[in-house]
Amino acid sequence: MEQDRAVELILIELISSRICHDLVGPVGAVNAGAELMGEAGVADDEALALMRKSGLEAARRLQLFRLAFGRAGNSVDTKSMRDAVAQSFEAEGKVTLLWDQTGIGIDPAHGRLVLNMVMLAREALPFGGDIVVTCESGGRISVNATGKRAAFRPDVENVMKNEVAPEQLDPRTVHGFFLRNLAHRTGGALSVLQEDGNVALIYD
Repeated sequence: MEQDRAVELILIELISSRICHDLVGPVGAVNAGAELMGEAGVADDEALALMRKSGLEAARRLQLFRLAFGRAGNSVDTKSMRDAVAQSFEAEGKVTLLWDQTGIGIDPAHGRLVLNMVMLAREALPFGGDIVVTCESGGRISVNATGKRAAFRPDVENVMKNEVAPEQLDPRTVHGFFLRNLAHRTGGALSVLQEDGNVALIYD
């Protein structure tokens, strides 16, 4: 029991660090916009635009994190799931999302799993690109990401493919570990595929 609590504490600390890291950029940009306005002494249009864009990006990311990491994601419906990702990507402006369901909804119990698959796929697109989510009738879910130099970091790929002790994780790799364990907890397995300019995460 004590060991389980220690593992949970490690994961909480690392995921918290990861969330803070991902929010530093847009929140810092809001602050930069405020400083520009302070220096100018007036409501500069460029500074206001920066603050609006960055504030929206931070808010959208927070909503996505709430569903992906919190209890709210345990029973999220397909539309809410799709909207959260689409709005986050739209605010960021670097990735396009295609959700190919062919009329098939995702089991709400798999909501967090799918969201984390999409978020990990986004990490593999350093210059932006396209992400396609495909849901099949047998419960198989695939997330494909295509873009310039698309690739998972080797350490992230390792924790998604192999059993790794929590003590060996860091804020960069904890997300892959979290996704792998989500896949196992929902009764399936996660596959990771890579080739030049394309990566895929498959759950079945």
